[in-house]
Amino acid sequence: MRQKQLLTSILLSTLCLSPLILPSPALTPALAASSLYTITYKLPPNPEKYLFLNVQMVTITNPLVVALQPPYVQEDYLVDMDSGGSHWKTFQDDNLRFQSSKKGFLWNIYNFIGVLPPFYPPNTNLNELNQRIERAEPYSPEERTLRESRAQLQMNAHLQPLIDAGYVLPEEIDDGMATKEFVATVLYRMFAEVRPYHGGIDLKDSDNIAVRWAVEVGLPGYVVDSKGYLYPDMPLRMEAGPSIYAQEYPYDRLFPFISLILPGRKTATGWEYYQVKLLPGMVPAQPRTLISINGKPYDPFDYSRDVYAATQTNAYYQASKKISQYITPRFAAMLDQARKDALKPRVWDWSRDVIHHPTFSQDVAAYRKNRSSYNLSKVYQAIRKHYNLSIPQDSISNIKSVLDHVK
Repeated sequence: MRQKQLLTSILLSTLCLSPLILPSPALTPALAASSLYTITYKLPPNPEKYLFLNVQMVTITNPLVVALQPPYVQEDYLVDMDSGGSHWKTFQDDNLRFQSSKKGFLWNIYNFIGVLPPFYPPNTNLNELNQRIERAEPYSPEERTLRESRAQLQMNAHLQPLIDAGYVLPEEIDDGMATKEFVATVLYRMFAEVRPYHGGIDLKDSDNIAVRWAVEVGLPGYVVDSKGYLYPDMPLRMEAGPSIYAQEYPYDRLFPFISLILPGRKTATGWEYYQVKLLPGMVPAQPRTLISINGKPYDPFDYSRDVYAATQTNAYYQASKKISQYITPRFAAMLDQARKDALKPRVWDWSRDVIHHPTFSQDVAAYRKNRSSYNLSKVYQAIRKHYNLSIPQDSISNIKSVLDHVK
């Protein structure tokens, strides 16, 4: 880091898509008695950085009064658009393509907002259209035409309110993929007033403010590589680097984040936070991210037999239990801090954003004069208060290294 501009890869604060309940593991005597694995764990002083959450894990105490919707869901749309009658074979691929497409993403955004009435042309009679479909010969050209008409009618009912609200432009909507830039553009238009862009995210491959805003906020799917590239024309991805292949997970994770971390409750006057309570039995973190096996931290891409065997041991279960007991009572404070952090700027260049930043210059000078632990702690707390630090950034030892070495 010495005498160089330090580009920090931001690790996103993300949300889990499935509730985590800790069952008692089914242990064999051999595994229970095994001494092959040394299980260690940590109880972090910044547990909000490890928050994993979704709407199924909480009770919302101020729910929306949603607009009246017809009983027509995504699966109905996919069936209606299935001209070949093969959806029952390809439903997984169909759902992935829909979810990662522009129209599918906007469909889900419309449902997420919840309060925009659907748009139908004058004299639209949905009941009559449904009855005509019921009377038509199954798989006949007439039925296919009627089903496709219904699908287009329902899609337009979702899209037009978003156009009218200014969240998307008509010329932006086509059958293409919902890339990082497209998703960021829509969300930035929605949330820019309550969560503006602070600046300082110097991507190598995008000057787009919405894209840089998405990185700054920490939206799932916006991981920057070590050289500063995001690849904005590609689909959302939970790992750094380019890929033309869409994955379901990042698109799924996006909606709990904008629902529960950002002020995701749409009202007549703007956006506000949902008020939530954690449901009994839920753990608002993934203990495995805080556990090491034989000194090796958790790796989500390590599917080896040894790792699986280690997770079945009693030592691993006890570590998970201790972490859960530590994390769960702190949920309210964790969520509050995660929401505050999501509104803050990021540290991108330590020299620019800390060492020479007027907010910290006096405290930095005081530390460098006497190297005291008191002044180090003071700088660290000031940086934490001002910035949303990533997990690698957020430690007093890391801040000490920055203060000792960065010019």
